[in-house]
Amino acid sequence: MRDYETTLILDPQLAEEGWEQAITKYSTIISAKGTIKRTDRWGLRRLAYTIRKHGQGYYVHFIHYSSTDVPREIERQCELDEQCLRYLTVASDNPKYVEEMDKRASGEGTSVSEEGDRSASRETTGRPVRSGADDAGDEA
Repeated sequence: MRDYETTLILDPQLAEEGWEQAITKYSTIISAKGTIKRTDRWGLRRLAYTIRKHGQGYYVHFIHYSSTDVPREIERQCELDEQCLRYLTVASDNPKYVEEMDKRASGEGTSVSEEGDRSASRETTGRPVRSGADDAGDEA
């Protein structure tokens, strides 16, 4: 048994209930020989290239702890299922990644404001920051 991450791209033309049925189907496969730690529905996203004449896909991401048979079964079912456009399963070597995602989702993680990001990047470049008003005075 080990940690896996599985991402599925489902047919965008399915209704909401079609996506839920597909998610339930793959959740059942995973739960049969493991446990699902997290299921993220990323929703409709534009694809980098068309797949089966679709420019968009509905993304679902599973993080699960399961036996080595589960990824093979997911692949087999995706090959047979026309609703699944693409799939990818990778062995997760970083279990702390899941903990960090949970912290971010609950709002426990620290966040830096947008202005803070800009000022920090200015300090690290080592170059002076000049405004447009200073440039006008230099030309005279």
